[in-house]
Amino acid sequence: MVKMIWIVKMIWIVTVTVLFFSSHTLCTNPGLKVRVTQKALDYGRQVGIQVLQQKLRGFRIPDIRGKKHHLRYQVTGMRIRQFGLPQSAIRFSAGTGIKLSIVNAYIHISGKWRVRYRFIRKSGSFVLFVSRLSISERIGMTRDATGRPAVHSAGCTANVGRLKIKFHGRGSWLFNRFSRFLEKPLRSSLNRKICPKVSSVVNGLEKHLKNMKISSRIDKYVELDYSLVNPIAITNTFMDLDLKGQFYRVGQHKEPPFRPPPISLSSRAKHMMYLGLSDFFANSAGFAYYEAGALRMNITDNMIPKHLPIRLNTSTFGVLIPQVEKLYPNMLILMNLHASRQPVLKSTLNNITVQVYGAIDTFAILPNSSLAPLFVLDIYASVSAKVAISNMKLIGSLKLNSLRLSLGRSDVGPFKVDSLNRILSIATEVVVLPEINAKLANGVPLPSVNHLSFVNPFLQANQNILVIGTDLRYRS
Repeated sequence: MVKMIWIVKMIWIVTVTVLFFSSHTLCTNPGLKVRVTQKALDYGRQVGIQVLQQKLRGFRIPDIRGKKHHLRYQVTGMRIRQFGLPQSAIRFSAGTGIKLSIVNAYIHISGKWRVRYRFIRKSGSFVLFVSRLSISERIGMTRDATGRPAVHSAGCTANVGRLKIKFHGRGSWLFNRFSRFLEKPLRSSLNRKICPKVSSVVNGLEKHLKNMKISSRIDKYVELDYSLVNPIAITNTFMDLDLKGQFYRVGQHKEPPFRPPPISLSSRAKHMMYLGLSDFFANSAGFAYYEAGALRMNITDNMIPKHLPIRLNTSTFGVLIPQVEKLYPNMLILMNLHASRQPVLKSTLNNITVQVYGAIDTFAILPNSSLAPLFVLDIYASVSAKVAISNMKLIGSLKLNSLRLSLGRSDVGPFKVDSLNRILSIATEVVVLPEINAKLANGVPLPSVNHLSFVNPFLQANQNILVIGTDLRYRS
């Protein structure tokens, strides 16, 4: 009888390990704030139960074989036949983390047993019924020294309300007569073992979080840092994660001459998740690209659509600036456009504008392919920005609002720049902006979790902040 008690204990330890661990196998101003609401937790609970039940349906538990003195035993073919969580809840615990509650859970496991003692052999099957199982686990959440989320078990209680074992096969009548004497000590043992096991799984998540990426390389010029800059803030209705949300030049983390403003999100939560991107988020990208020397491009005549009458050559420019055609007749022109300072993005209610400051160095292309300087124009442009979400990326496009020129230097004598506005506006709209928009269409990755995607996201521009609200969908 003692041997059989020991076998049943082993069955239960394996069962608990499978059930309660398989489900887990998941103040500086920030530039990006993420808010997770109770609606997201409720959805996560529903998905988690479905995924867990699918994975455990018919799940086979590894066989157990062993020897104790002269007794040899085997417990094989163990499968979970039924598993239910009719009552479960997951909620935020203010100032701590998340509280998981399971009530009236039940588990049915079937398997085969075999015992050999000297010349006596007995075998058969068994069914283990566990019901009225309740577990309450509090998960503490904070930020570690590297800027990654950190979790720990902050308290656990568990209770097995009822446990029943039914043996079948030769000799099973003897075990069944004494099964009620097994149930009480087994239930007491389980009540002691469940919480340490569940808590150890929660604490074990730390290993995975320590390997979580907190930066992403966007291209050869810049990378995005989205580490946590503050401890995770938790109320009874939502959780806020303050992410750095700052772009840096690859290999050189130089700070820009501006700082992120506070980000405030509405407490009215209709969606599962909200993201607040401050102007700092975009402006740090502009600064990083400017520092990397990436905000420059050459404009040549072959980039102008053939159907346009305006060409980048000295004949066209000679109509407006006669000395250009006189000094360099019938030659093509090259324009080198480059930023003179980082662009500045400003968000207001339902509107996003970008101010661009740059210069255009203009050259005549001589017959030997060398360049003769003509003039330098200082340029200021205002463009409107549109943003959208596609494939878990924030994408954008720009449209020219206005363009203003001034003469920085001339190697062909003085002239008025007003007449050049049309040529440069056309060049900007048909050459410069399409190339920039093609790069913006590649998008910036938004913070994401594996198998989760946005559902019906909305975007709204407010003062100094772009707000994204979205529901979530899990796909296995």
